[in-house]
Amino acid sequence: MAINPNTARNAKHTSVCCMTGGGKGVAMNTLGIIPAKYPVLIFDPHGEYKKIAGRKVYRYKTQMNFAKVFKKAWASGKPFALAYTPKLTGSTEKARKKSLIEAAHWFGSLVWAAADGNRILYAVFEEFGEYAEGNQKDETIIGKIWTGGRKFGIRAIAIFQRSAEVPKTIWNNSPVKVIGAQGGLNDQNRVIKELGCNARDVVDLGYRNVKLSMFAEQLDEIVRTKVHYLYSEAGGTFEKMAAYVPQSNYLVKDWTAEQKEIDKNGGYKIAT
Repeated sequence: MAINPNTARNAKHTSVCCMTGGGKGVAMNTLGIIPAKYPVLIFDPHGEYKKIAGRKVYRYKTQMNFAKVFKKAWASGKPFALAYTPKLTGSTEKARKKSLIEAAHWFGSLVWAAADGNRILYAVFEEFGEYAEGNQKDETIIGKIWTGGRKFGIRAIAIFQRSAEVPKTIWNNSPVKVIGAQGGLNDQNRVIKELGCNARDVVDLGYRNVKLSMFAEQLDEIVRTKVHYLYSEAGGTFEKMAAYVPQSNYLVKDWTAEQKEIDKNGGYKIAT
């Protein structure tokens, strides 16, 4: 069980919302969302995390191994980055989703059991939309982390593609929001309402991502070279931020005059 409640702890829960290709991975690695001095656990359904913000991520596929390593790492008092990629069971899509939900809730229960108000623990829920159960109140252990985890040192991060599919418990209790390019109008409107921005601010994110894309010969496809975000730490406020995509940064030197002009204007702060 969570111990040592400390009501002086700051609210740092975070929602990272980017449509496919909107730069969620770049955001996690360049925007300083997780300071290097703190330990982090990652629920990683697709096994995407090898590094996070320059730190090596140690990955595990069984609950036993993950819990065992986490217990030892947590007892050490040192920072670490561990990821759990569950082995899903079931022969149907419905059964596999049930298995994924159960795995996510097990992960959340482990985070809650270890939480200590005297220490900070980051908990990342990657691809949260795949196991979120509706967009209303979340009464699972994950919702409990968002509503009650602050005073126990938990700083939870939900990463998803569509805010309209995420429970209001998660969205409303994430004072920090990192918004990348959005898809449908429902998602755009939810962002506008929360951040106090306008439709042009939201549309501009995807526009710039596309306009600054380049052809990568070795991949034989067009790739993003720079991604753009609205970053908010309190409702009704935001700042514009952008980050170069590390894997394709070498293409920036070949930007056209039009691309350079687009990039020069807009007021985006570059993440370092």
